[in-house]
Amino acid sequence: MKNSLSEQSWRKRVTGSLPGLLLPFLLFLWWFLATSGEAGQRSLFPAPYEVIKIFLQPGGDLLSTGSLCWNTSVSLLRITMGFFVAVLIAIPLGFFMGTSRNTRKYLSFAVEMARPLSPIALVPLSLILFRSRSFVELFNLSHLRYQNHILHEMQIGMVFILFWGAFFPILLGTIQGVRSVRKIHLEAGRLLGAGRIFLFKHIVLPSALPDIFTGLRLGIGRSWMVIIAAEMLPGTNAGLGYLIRYSYEVLRIDVMLACLVIVAIFGAFFSKGLAALGEKSLVLRSRER
Repeated sequence: MKNSLSEQSWRKRVTGSLPGLLLPFLLFLWWFLATSGEAGQRSLFPAPYEVIKIFLQPGGDLLSTGSLCWNTSVSLLRITMGFFVAVLIAIPLGFFMGTSRNTRKYLSFAVEMARPLSPIALVPLSLILFRSRSFVELFNLSHLRYQNHILHEMQIGMVFILFWGAFFPILLGTIQGVRSVRKIHLEAGRLLGAGRIFLFKHIVLPSALPDIFTGLRLGIGRSWMVIIAAEMLPGTNAGLGYLIRYSYEVLRIDVMLACLVIVAIFGAFFSKGLAALGEKSLVLRSRER
């Protein structure tokens, strides 16, 4: 019985996502028609099959910069580290600022001053503060010093920039979620003898989760924008952003488009994944009275 229900829900999700593929399919069809025939021969824009060939060899060397898998892994690990640090700091701080008026009084102005600072504008500052130190140097991993290890590409400054990009959407989403908890629910809980831990676990957290997940989706989207822009800057020698810039310089538009497709797919995957995780919290909010 459970298997049939899960199979039905899976089919429902698949069929529900099909209309969203219509626009990408139309864009792909336009791309195919625009690059075929005489018009395609005069265009610098590659045909779809040329980009597909890049995906069919994910482990092959691209422009002497490593494989597509290698550069994708570097960008993914950088984003994971920066986003994880942002979540660890932004969500607890958001709960403190949302529940404590004194905390908001002392920190809100500083947050509003720091929030407009672009992460890309902070790249020179991160180079001054952290230089080009990687995690290998930070943790003194001497056995990896002369190896081609992915931790060599995990620069502290890059993680800081990604942290900065994701931090404020998550923080503001958490604050908004905590402050939107209905007072009548808190008062009812107190009248029934609920303590602070119970109120937090059963009232504050469930009510704040939809806004927190909205902040997480905005944060992960901003992380992808930041990582691509940051990896395009001089001094970087790996990652999807670096590969996009370098492939443009050598007029390998097929490689550049392949990287852009990967960014779009992973960005949608992360956003949809967080939306699916937050779906239950939206159901809980819809039951509020």
